[in-house]
Amino acid sequence: MHNDIEDHPDLKDAAWIRAANRRAKREIRKQRRQARLRAHSGKIVSVIALAIIGAVLFGMYRAGEFREVSLPDVTLPTEVAPYRGVNTEVPFASTPAEQWADGEKGIVAPDQNPEYAAGYEAARKALVAGHLDPKVIVDHDLEPLLGLMSPETRDMLATNPGSVSLTRLKKGSTLLPNGIKVDGRMWPGRDEHGRPVVHTSYRFAYAFDPGDQKSLLDQYEIVALQRADVDYQLVDGRVWLPKVEGFVYSMGCQAAKEGFLAPMSSEKRSRPTTTQSPEDNRKPEEWFDPNAPMPTSDCD
Repeated sequence: MHNDIEDHPDLKDAAWIRAANRRAKREIRKQRRQARLRAHSGKIVSVIALAIIGAVLFGMYRAGEFREVSLPDVTLPTEVAPYRGVNTEVPFASTPAEQWADGEKGIVAPDQNPEYAAGYEAARKALVAGHLDPKVIVDHDLEPLLGLMSPETRDMLATNPGSVSLTRLKKGSTLLPNGIKVDGRMWPGRDEHGRPVVHTSYRFAYAFDPGDQKSLLDQYEIVALQRADVDYQLVDGRVWLPKVEGFVYSMGCQAAKEGFLAPMSSEKRSRPTTTQSPEDNRKPEEWFDPNAPMPTSDCD
């Protein structure tokens, strides 16, 4: 018996062959569509979901439902934010001086020792006059401070007004309201002859008004620090300064060379430094630390 499939009667019918080819092509197209659907089903569902969400949101908008809806706050990363600015309302924010006392509230005697009471008060008056009194720091009238001093000390300060025992703001610069913070201490001691001396170590932070500058990015561009480690000694009712040392940090360097204090922003500088050691890589909080060692080189 001969069973060769080529001899099947249907395969010799031209109409049947054409119909079979059409059915085969339809089946192939169907299988391809199903394969594509499986491959892209996630995308299609996403598109459908987005379309539904868009329709719902549009409906809410038309119905006024967004009146009580607020968008969440979004903080851009610093590297993509075009302008971060400085905080002039809380000018010492994000600096170690933020928690310091306001002005002369930060200058107090450590105890009630009667032997040192007059020395403590003299030191306090000298610190307030030299670093906080507007006549001295703004008007550059040194008399409130010089009036407390011995003749020799008066002469020294009059010829060296850049001493860290006083502060003079550069003309044209303005402090923000409540723009001075103070931190430090005074303590009793004796000189080589056994006479009482008051040791002090204070840090004065000054926050400057940036004016119309719009490109400032860091608080240290408007906050300058002056550290003064000064000994005060009363002799015949007048103040002597046996020891004076200190530095200024995060300031206008050229102004500091001239004996004045100005913000870093006044000279378009972007990196905080000190009057003494511009190459020092200590962090700001380390410079603000009362135990930080004094730098040794000059401001470049």
